[in-house]
Amino acid sequence: MRIIVTVLTLIFITVLTFIIESFARKIGMPSYMCFLGSLTFWFVLTTIFVYKAIRKIFADPPHKGVLLLLGRRQKKILREGWNFLPLYPIVFNVVPINMTSVNQDLPEQDVRTPDGASLAIKISITWTPGASLDDGRDEAETLISFLNKGRKEGVMNILQDIIGDRLRMWAFSKEEGPADWQEAMGAKDEAIAVLIKAVLGDDIPSIPSSVPTSVLLKYFSTPPKKPLQYEKRWGRKSKDGNDWEGLEEELAKLTPQKLNTLRKGIKERRDIITKARQGNGAFVKKSLGITINRFTIPSIILKGGVANAADLQAKEILERAAERTELSHVRARTKELKKALDIKSEQALEVVQTERGKVKKDVRESKISISSETQEAIKGIVSLVLQALKKS
Repeated sequence: MRIIVTVLTLIFITVLTFIIESFARKIGMPSYMCFLGSLTFWFVLTTIFVYKAIRKIFADPPHKGVLLLLGRRQKKILREGWNFLPLYPIVFNVVPINMTSVNQDLPEQDVRTPDGASLAIKISITWTPGASLDDGRDEAETLISFLNKGRKEGVMNILQDIIGDRLRMWAFSKEEGPADWQEAMGAKDEAIAVLIKAVLGDDIPSIPSSVPTSVLLKYFSTPPKKPLQYEKRWGRKSKDGNDWEGLEEELAKLTPQKLNTLRKGIKERRDIITKARQGNGAFVKKSLGITINRFTIPSIILKGGVANAADLQAKEILERAAERTELSHVRARTKELKKALDIKSEQALEVVQTERGKVKKDVRESKISISSETQEAIKGIVSLVLQALKKS
């Protein structure tokens, strides 16, 4: 289309030049002046046409553009660099889009577990406008969806709403979420799996099973993880059963082909979660017009009175452990002193406690000051006593 418009415009300039030249000849202008004038006129108009048609798509920061024809968006992407847009901006125009990756740290999501504990979950996403696809037409459709959703700010708000709602449902659900805050603190992988499915939806392969995906991910991991409390229906059904007895009974109903398909689906889902956590994913969300590269949960923080109680409990556990270690050292030191000094256990323990500062012993020294006259009198008395002893 741009080539056609360019050719038609140049033809129009050429025809207009001939018309002006013919008019100049009719009014009696010399031939050489008519020729030079028409050539100058053609050159000026062509230069203005070309100059106005050259548009630059910036490369720093990286940009792409959606082509407009008569104000309507076309399924055509303009790459960074110089682009030719004839009769800009009336006929052809461009909507530039910043393609820089967006690191979106969502506000802390306040959720509540079935046991009533309050948690603050931090979520971080990295995404890029558009899609990393070979088909430029699909990429244009994706960028148009990105524009329709309000560009960067609109997409960020939509992601925040989707993730917040799904996260609250997961945390409080007794069917797929943690049974209590302790399980929630260690369920980052399960939460990521649920949120990735909530965000990407039909843009990722589905798992052909009625069993929750989080359960299958644990079972097919190496080694298999044990079921949590809310997953007990898939666990032991008999006293001597294995951790996943109920799930294995369900899987036994599948044909070998279906079981193999299920294994492949779980492997693909695990790869998606791994890539999302590592930041090298390329998951296209067509409805938002973005490609998600990273999806992580940096932290799950316990809040409120439960957090204070957990801190006290942890402090008590640490103190008891420290006391056990200290008593072990005391016993060892007591035995050592008892053997080295050949003393009783009570005496050795007293020495150890004194060393540790648990028992205090004071050594007092008294000094008596005697005058010189008194000293002479005492010497005299001692001398008389000695003489009397000799005579007797």
